Amino acid sequence: MKKQLSLLLIFALLAALLAGCGSAVPAPQAPETPVPSDAPTPAPTVEPSPDPSPAPTEEPAPDYDPEALRPMLWKATDPEGHTLFLFGTIHVGDERSEAVLERVSPILLSCDALAVEFDLVAYQEDLTAAMADYQQFLYADGSTIRDHMPEDLYLRCEELLRQAKAYSPMLDMYNLGMWANLVETAALMVYSGLSADQAMDSHLIYRAYEQEIPVLSIESASFQMSLLNSFPDELNLLMIRETLENLDGYGESLAELYDAWLSGDYDRVLALMSEEDGSADYTEEQLQMLADYDKAMLEDRNRGMAQAALSYLESGETVFLAVGTAHMLDETGIVRLLTDAGCIVERVDY
Repeated sequence: MKKQLSLLLIFALLAALLAGCGSAVPAPQAPETPVPSDAPTPAPTVEPSPDPSPAPTEEPAPDYDPEALRPMLWKATDPEGHTLFLFGTIHVGDERSEAVLERVSPILLSCDALAVEFDLVAYQEDLTAAMADYQQFLYADGSTIRDHMPEDLYLRCEELLRQAKAYSPMLDMYNLGMWANLVETAALMVYSGLSADQAMDSHLIYRAYEQEIPVLSIESASFQMSLLNSFPDELNLLMIRETLENLDGYGESLAELYDAWLSGDYDRVLALMSEEDGSADYTEEQLQMLADYDKAMLEDRNRGMAQAALSYLESGETVFLAVGTAHMLDETGIVRLLTDAGCIVERVDY
């Protein structure tokens, strides 16, 4: 398993990038030209009458067992008896994500609020906020990505982005932090059959909207953007090369991770997250950069998420907290942190 694949269990922003690779990255725009006040108003068009609705057809039976879809879910109870649900998500999916949604919805609907990393649905509809966030990735000195990346590496990135129908010359204005994630996004689009449109986080948020359940953001898109832009160029180049050099088997590895998530296999998910390419030969400096990356992406954020969970428990409201599965696992995960804080945390069979 390549290190970047674990981002699908860590970073909600990846779903926003995946949902519209290329179009999800706003191109720097010139000011709009004002329309003259006396511009003629176009004549309204007449919509044709709709054709009669076709007779309903029977849906084919799914080729999977919905009863076997049990991503990890926990219930936390604090010493005062307040409760909270913890649900581990993944930021891509297929039609099985919809089946998971139906299985978990009764528990979600019994809660007072849904808490997520940030509200992906609202963010994808707010172009102004996205433009402001993406500005930090633009080179301010007039240089372009080609001044910061070897030409042969740039050409390989360009080819992959074109395969994903995501390349635009305007992307050259963005820095290595953005390109590392664009290349990862393009690889996922080209080599997997999974889609960000089926991301579990988005499904849960839409269901909460439908049922008028408040949606709480633990972090924000701006926070995640700033974090992505905080890593050194050397690490971004390393991650780009690792993605491009391991495209063979990419879809198979992702499918294995997704299947393990669907089955709720704690040990298998953790093993796949931790597995590294045996051919990788990192220098001491690279190992330290990777360790710093893991700490910032997981350990530091886990503590913030655990503090948010404790505040929800203290409020007395029952919150359904859904974040990337990686944040729940191992000795630094939210489950362990809440247990250490005196909560009883147990798996839920649903």
